[in-house]
Amino acid sequence: MNARPGAFAVVNRRRITSQGLWLTAACLVFIVIGVALVLRGGLADVLIGAATVLLFAGGGLLVAGRRLSRRPLLELDPSGVRLLAPWPRRPSDDIFLPWDEVASVCLCRRTVAYADHTHDLDYLHFLTGEEKCEGERGPVPPPSPWTVRPGAAVRSTWDRSVEEVLAEVRRLRPALPITDRRTAPPRRR
Repeated sequence: MNARPGAFAVVNRRRITSQGLWLTAACLVFIVIGVALVLRGGLADVLIGAATVLLFAGGGLLVAGRRLSRRPLLELDPSGVRLLAPWPRRPSDDIFLPWDEVASVCLCRRTVAYADHTHDLDYLHFLTGEEKCEGERGPVPPPSPWTVRPGAAVRSTWDRSVEEVLAEVRRLRPALPITDRRTAPPRRR
């Protein structure tokens, strides 16, 4: 599914990575093992083999489908912001915010621990009402950790840069406040 006509769309570019190649190879190995177990016979072998094939073939197709899908992640048009649900979710799971409901746009950076090091992840949020941008202090308390803000994780695979997205927001809504809080917080030692 391609972008709607007249909409500014952000789509993930397709790219082959070493991690993707290793995951594909691992899925194929487990699928072959599952097929071998099914062919070997015996009730336990058939059940375990079928479960293995189903799990790794289904999981591999799910991941490959998301990576190969040309469905946009984000669309901006004169009516508002549309955050599209990734494949295989239904289009009815998309989030649509009319511009009248968007109070501000916030770019923030979160440091996330992963294995033995940390990564800085950038997010683009479309805030509504009295919400504050992450890192801002004010009379409104920050939302609870499980509150979902309408937005998207900024990825290097986007076919548009964050600056292009913000330029389109400024073109469509020149008076909308945009806050950039991507300065990296000090690292903990």
